[in-house]
Amino acid sequence: MFIKNYEDHSLYIADKIYSGNILITNVVEKWNYNDKDSLDLSHFKGVVSYEPEIIIYGTGMNLNIPESNIIYDIQKQGIGFEFMITESACKTFNLLVSENRKVAAVLVL
Repeated sequence: MFIKNYEDHSLYIADKIYSGNILITNVVEKWNYNDKDSLDLSHFKGVVSYEPEIIIYGTGMNLNIPESNIIYDIQKQGIGFEFMITESACKTFNLLVSENRKVAAVLVL
C-alpha cells in the first residue's frame, strides 16, 4: 500500500481520498486522535497491536515532539518510533514499504 499524494490536508491512497487523521497498517482506518488532545500512549494502542517494525508518526504541518515516555514505551516493546511532519512521514512510509518493511503510520492531516 503506497501513499500516492499528500496535499491540502488530504491523503490519496489507491483510489480513495482521506481527509481525517488516519492509521495505515495493512489497511487504512481512522485514527482516533484530535490534535487538540494531549497525545498519550493510549493513542498508539491499536498501532502497537499490529506489531510493526517501526511506527511513523506524521505530526501535521508543524513538528510536534511527543512526550519522551511515549517514545520510550513504544521502543521498549522492540518497535522503532520516528516522528516528523506529515509530508515527510508519507515519503518515509513509502520508502519503508518499498523495502518490504512492516511499517505502520499514524498521520495527522
